[in-house]
Amino acid sequence: MKFPSTNDFLEEFGIEPAEVDPSLALCRYIKTSKNSGLEVEISFSAVIGSFQVVLRLAMQEIAIISSENVKAIELVRDNSGAGVRVVFDICETTSEARVTLEPEVSCQWWTLRDV
Repeated sequence: MKFPSTNDFLEEFGIEPAEVDPSLALCRYIKTSKNSGLEVEISFSAVIGSFQVVLRLAMQEIAIISSENVKAIELVRDNSGAGVRVVFDICETTSEARVTLEPEVSCQWWTLRDV
């Protein structure tokens, strides 16, 4: 599994991990939107091969999405914003997630069957 280091997150977004567990190669990050107050928490484990997103508004969890079989996690920056792109290797499907951290917090996640 390919994934960014804690230094990559610090350099790209100015955020340090809220939690690190070296035994699971686990990192957890939290980012709050300045305009909407929407908070996103992302975590991933290289040992388990998992990725999870928690969306909160006013301390209330509104969505929790997680999956195993992570193939790669990369930091991205383009015209639509900056964030994290995750590719999953799930049998006979294409699955990706994009969690935008800047300029506003958002999450897109899709799984499509390969034909």
